[in-house]
Amino acid sequence: MQKLQRGILTLATIPSSFGKRSFTFRDALQGFLLHDDLPFASLLDDEWIQDVFRSHRSLFGGIYHTTIVLWAFLSQVLRDGKEASCQSAVSRISAFLIRASRKPPTTDTGDFCRARAKLAELAIKEVCIGVAEQAQSNASPQWLWKNRNAYLVDGFTFQMPDTPKNQEAYPQHTAQKPGLGFPIARATGLMSLATGAVVNAAFGRYKGKGTGETALFKQLFGSLKKGDVVVADRHYCSYWLICALMAMGVHICFRKHQARHTDFRKGLRLGKQDHIVSWKKGTRPEWMSKDEYAGHSR
Repeated sequence: MQKLQRGILTLATIPSSFGKRSFTFRDALQGFLLHDDLPFASLLDDEWIQDVFRSHRSLFGGIYHTTIVLWAFLSQVLRDGKEASCQSAVSRISAFLIRASRKPPTTDTGDFCRARAKLAELAIKEVCIGVAEQAQSNASPQWLWKNRNAYLVDGFTFQMPDTPKNQEAYPQHTAQKPGLGFPIARATGLMSLATGAVVNAAFGRYKGKGTGETALFKQLFGSLKKGDVVVADRHYCSYWLICALMAMGVHICFRKHQARHTDFRKGLRLGKQDHIVSWKKGTRPEWMSKDEYAGHSR
């Protein structure tokens, strides 16, 4: 396992169990969570965190300053049970400050919870994307596919906290009575197949105009460069999405959509199980602008 600190790769601690059995995601986490320092302290540089959160007007000081709260929050996210509680997070902060010969906070979790609520969502997203980009730029050529960056794109839905604001902004399942149940959101992520890091993600309502997986994927086009390869399931295998990616110089590897039938007896044969077929364009999808439609129709 490797840690990244402002573009410099350093070694992280790997549990002694590695090599004795299959290596799991939990094993990878131990190198961070069991570190003598705060989790991710050497992965996320203090100066960089302050620059990002300052740009989003979300920088605050005190015992629970921005950096230490972010570190503690990450330690909660990757733990479960009692170790994920705010009380455990405060205890980890106290232990860290005592080792650093600094005054620890009280055992009251209220101040920590209020400080955590100040963390700007867009700042957290920028930090995540920055770490992924640095990891990608430092990826070994052996991790790439034919010297190309390959990315996996996929989407999923998840339930939101049952608050009045979320109930108003995010729709519920049609089988639920209004005001009951949990609001649902949709996300589409772009993951590097070289590093395993999520390089970007888009979020929206789980239903309605412009909320489908392909529409959210359109928001992630800025993370792709000419020569990259995108891998996805058959849901993404559409004429217009392929055209849009080809116009960017991005290669695609999609499973053929189940509604599109291919006759291998027709088309231009290139080799065994390899041939070219012609697709006719359909109507303009909702996520494509009229100018893009006109450009890809030529």
